[in-house]
Amino acid sequence: MGAELRDLRARSGDLAASIELAQKFVTLGSEDSDPRYFGYAAGILAPVWRMAQPPAKALLLRAMIAQNRHDFDGARADVDAVIKSDPTNLQAWLMRASISKILGRLDEARASCAPLAASSEPLLAIACVCDAASLMGGSREAAEALEQTLDARPQAAPERRRWALTILAEIAARRGDAQRAERAFKAALETAKPTPYLLAAYADFLIDEERFADAAALLAGQARVDAALLRLALAEQRLGAEGLAEHVSQIEERFGASHRRGEAFHLGDEARFTLYLRRDPTGALRLAEQNWRVQRAPADARILFEAAIAAGDADGADKARAFLTGAGMSEERLNRLSLQASRAATWQSDR
Repeated sequence: MGAELRDLRARSGDLAASIELAQKFVTLGSEDSDPRYFGYAAGILAPVWRMAQPPAKALLLRAMIAQNRHDFDGARADVDAVIKSDPTNLQAWLMRASISKILGRLDEARASCAPLAASSEPLLAIACVCDAASLMGGSREAAEALEQTLDARPQAAPERRRWALTILAEIAARRGDAQRAERAFKAALETAKPTPYLLAAYADFLIDEERFADAAALLAGQARVDAALLRLALAEQRLGAEGLAEHVSQIEERFGASHRRGEAFHLGDEARFTLYLRRDPTGALRLAEQNWRVQRAPADARILFEAAIAAGDADGADKARAFLTGAGMSEERLNRLSLQASRAATWQSDR
């Protein structure tokens, strides 16, 4: 990879080479969960973005960079611009579905999956549709349909199977179907190089299942990734591990460095850290509410409800509950947490 990057840098004045080099950096940033690579890509593409009509690939890369920085409106604008000029761009439709899901716009997410049916790989469209449908009251049907499609498409590209298996695992985990979730997570890990997202999602599942030693083993050697370090510390907390204090200090320093740079990209994880490792429900609720204003995926609703329960505060939970109802989001675990949040707030007010 190093020699390849040096060769691309040597041809940096070439538009195609600039886009290719930026793509390499975005890929590295995604694989390592390292924002520096996204910054390198942005620097390379800055002159390209100043063009009157930047190429679609350059706009999609800018959307990826914006999404990494949690600028979902900016990412959506670039994706929509690509779709307007080329309605057959499947990558743009897939990104649009992903962004819409993060924002809690489930109808838009599902609609964005429809054009993917034009792909030569049915798994692409079915995984996309099942991901959205699973949050709209159809989780059982979505899990079964996606599992059947995976079984019927063993020849699909490894990276695509890993993505679909991760979706299946998350659907099953949210349903409380631990056996199916475990199978899918393990298959995803074996199919292609694990992504930071996959490792974090599997670690969350293991922690929810109170398999803390398994979670710690999964994340061994992954502490350079912020999300992995947080989950390692959460597992270590329950294990009473000796390394917990050092890891908590490292997490605090990373959040502090992010704030000093003027960034607020991982407020959901910071809320989780504040609630469970700093045991500050009020501070956690403030962070979770701030995070909720930016993104509204199931994990964002979950930490908001959990912080509201711990703080005995109904307002934040009420806002999340109203949004989920309006968005048509119906998911078993969130429904349970929503009810617990209401009961906790009622108990607090009656004291």
